[in-house]
Amino acid sequence: MIENKIIQKNFYNKHFSKESSRSDACFDAGKKYYLDNFISSVIRPDSKKVLEIGCGNGFLTYFILKRPIHLTAIDISEIAIESMKKIFAHEIEQGKLDSKCADILEFMESTDGKYDAIIGSGIIHHIQKKDWKKLFELAHNKLNHGGIFACGPEPNAGGLYAFIWPMAKFFYSLFGIDYDREVEKGTFDMIPRKLKSVLKEAGFRNPEIIPYQVIPHFHLKILEYFGKKIIKHVPGKLSFYIIIKGEKR
Repeated sequence: MIENKIIQKNFYNKHFSKESSRSDACFDAGKKYYLDNFISSVIRPDSKKVLEIGCGNGFLTYFILKRPIHLTAIDISEIAIESMKKIFAHEIEQGKLDSKCADILEFMESTDGKYDAIIGSGIIHHIQKKDWKKLFELAHNKLNHGGIFACGPEPNAGGLYAFIWPMAKFFYSLFGIDYDREVEKGTFDMIPRKLKSVLKEAGFRNPEIIPYQVIPHFHLKILEYFGKKIIKHVPGKLSFYIIIKGEKR
């Protein structure tokens, strides 16, 4: 387990060390999906404290901070957090943002904080399947009554992602990215019915698995390379991505 965390941390430190600082223009490119559709459904107008898990260097953070809330953002990568501190130095100085380098499960086990929303972008598929229930239970425990936990978009292994992922792994390997070494076996098992069941077991009311009808630009390139027809609209069960959402009773 400890070895696996070291592998994960090294993987993401390497990943974020190659990323350039994001500009406002880069952030604005995702506004339609992240700001209008996703964040607005998770962070209510009366929310005051929000926890962002797996924040990276701040793509989702940018939109969350548009709201009048206090945000705690965590990530396992020191490099990502250092980059984030530079990008959001003004928000940190204002007291709107507190960023920490920490493992998600360890942080949620140790913190005394309570939140009105816990949110993440593409996090669950990087967590081992055996830890899903633990994560969901911790999230449920750290939410105030009526608070919402949501992560997305997440790969839908029950849909078209199952077709494209083997090809994506091959292309990633050309750039020295070995996803099979990121975490232990079982991480990328993202079948919606399993997730919904685990959310219920953790105590969430009306858990939802919401189709997210987006095909990433890089994956479109892979489809084009192999001469496949590009699918812009597919039924929910076949969607490339899903959003995982639950409300605390």
